[in-house]
Amino acid sequence: MDDFIKPGTLIRVLTYDHSIVHPGPNLNMIVGANGTGKSSIVCAICLGLAGKTAILGRGDKVGLYVKRGCNKGSVEIVLHKAKGNLVINREIHVENNQSTWLLNGKHSSQKTVEEEVKALQIQVSNLCQFLPQEKVGEFAKMTKIELLEATEKSVGPPEMYEFHCELKTFRTKERELEVIEEPYLKVLYTAEEKYSLKKSFYSGKTSTSNSAVRPSQYLTMAVDAEEKCQLEEQIRTAEKSMQAIDVQMSAMQERTAKLDHCDNELRAQKKGLSEMKGKKRQLEQKISTKQDSLRQMEQGGIDLQKAEEETKAQISAVNSQKVAIVAEFMAHMKLSMEKVYMALETVGMTAEKTKLETDCREGSAELRQACAMLEQRKARLLEMCKGLMRRAREICNMDPGESAVPPDLHTAFSQLPDTMDEIDAMLNEERSRAECFTGLSENVVDEYNRREQEIKNLEKELDEKSNALKTYRQNISEAKERWLNPLKQLVEQINDKFSDFFRSMQCAGEVDLHSENEEEYDKYGIRIRVKFRSSTQLHELTAHHQSGGERSVSTMLYLMALQELNRCPFRVVDEINQGMDPVNERRVFDIVVRTACKETTSQYFFITPKLLQNLQYADEMTVLCVHNGPHMLPPNKWDEKAFTRRCLRRKGK
Repeated sequence: MDDFIKPGTLIRVLTYDHSIVHPGPNLNMIVGANGTGKSSIVCAICLGLAGKTAILGRGDKVGLYVKRGCNKGSVEIVLHKAKGNLVINREIHVENNQSTWLLNGKHSSQKTVEEEVKALQIQVSNLCQFLPQEKVGEFAKMTKIELLEATEKSVGPPEMYEFHCELKTFRTKERELEVIEEPYLKVLYTAEEKYSLKKSFYSGKTSTSNSAVRPSQYLTMAVDAEEKCQLEEQIRTAEKSMQAIDVQMSAMQERTAKLDHCDNELRAQKKGLSEMKGKKRQLEQKISTKQDSLRQMEQGGIDLQKAEEETKAQISAVNSQKVAIVAEFMAHMKLSMEKVYMALETVGMTAEKTKLETDCREGSAELRQACAMLEQRKARLLEMCKGLMRRAREICNMDPGESAVPPDLHTAFSQLPDTMDEIDAMLNEERSRAECFTGLSENVVDEYNRREQEIKNLEKELDEKSNALKTYRQNISEAKERWLNPLKQLVEQINDKFSDFFRSMQCAGEVDLHSENEEEYDKYGIRIRVKFRSSTQLHELTAHHQSGGERSVSTMLYLMALQELNRCPFRVVDEINQGMDPVNERRVFDIVVRTACKETTSQYFFITPKLLQNLQYADEMTVLCVHNGPHMLPPNKWDEKAFTRRCLRRKGK
């Protein structure tokens, strides 16, 4: 017998002072008049399994469920487990509304008890599993979404509800990623798309739309004005540097030409001095010859008179010659003075030449240094030009090895001015147009820079969110496949059972999975539609459209449709047959007995204050009669065997 008992089935419930409830593994009919204590069993099951008082709807404090006049009360529940039953004891204290727990005879916490109960798939907070008397009317008030969640928890596999929650979380994050919340920007451009934000004047909701951006074309988009000004300033600086270098080169060339002219003049003066030195040596040789001739004449013995005459003649000649020599000497002295002057002038010119040569050498060194600096400057300018070329290639989207300008860029450049003057004129014209704008303040530039940075940050955030959105969509697709297909099969099985039950009652009913938008997973729900008369159409089960009895029938049959699919160990329904007409009550009772008494179904508790006569019962049923009143025998005088014998004797008569 234990092979057919599901783990978590109720074996024993101890809630009365002198009675212990031993429910059967299948259908348990708990019968008794109102006020006799039937619902005490329901309350004991709920509170003993760590359920909240709000589930019962009878009182918000746990102390209110203790028998009047007592300071404390206790509940003991025994649940079936394959490796040993689970015994839960709860003692409730009225004074402070506190409870103490025992688990298999050992002190425990409420959280540990809740975990043990959850492991056995017991859900006393689920109306599809545990339906107290005060909550019967609320079943029909459940929304489609609430009914779906309750059904998933009750009869679906454990992972079904988890997948549903995961899908709703993914969808929420997906919606957050799909909407760009930015209170200042109305339009946001990316490299490929344009995003527009609109806010409804009526509802205040923000919506977005996006459209593709046409491919970019050179010279038709706005450029970075700051970078453009920097490039223009660098070009002007380079031009000024080249002009300064040209001026320095011209000055150096003029100075070199002057030095060459001075050198030529010094060479000509040096040549004239050399010629005057030669003439001086010739005159000195002639004077030396005349002095030698005079000494020879004085030594020779010649006739005095003749000699005198000759001497006179010679003297006269000598005098003449002397005069000539004196004249020549004077000329020579003059020449010597000129020579001295020339020598002094030569010294001065030599000094000047030395100074000029020194200046020339210094100038040459400066020239070489200037040339070296020019070479360095040239190298830097060349490197700068190469960098500008690379930058220009990057801006123009040209390949590094591409030398020729692409045709589209060539066409674009051909529309620009050809000379620097024309370009300057065009720039001046654009500057003049820009200066014509009025009302421009410095804050505009700051605002532009701030907006530009915000756009960059938003583009980065958009890329991150796009990647996250792709990931979430992939996760949604996988989770949806794991959740939706099994759910559709489950709802179809419930619908088959539900429809069969209604057809057996000569009515109609169906259950379907309802969703207005397939991608909105938090809007999925189970819709119950019924009709009790052939002349009407199917209507959705609500708290207002059907009568109380019709709602009870629909609720009961839906719960019975879950019975054979149920993975929970037991189900409790308290006084749901109240308000049914006798025909429907009999039909529902037959369905309950036929379904709940199968060995493959879970334990079922059906609480009712009365039953119709001549109902069909089954051997698998367990009937528990609860009665209490002033004429009852005391517990110590009650003899069950004697009561049974008297009943049999009366039946025999």
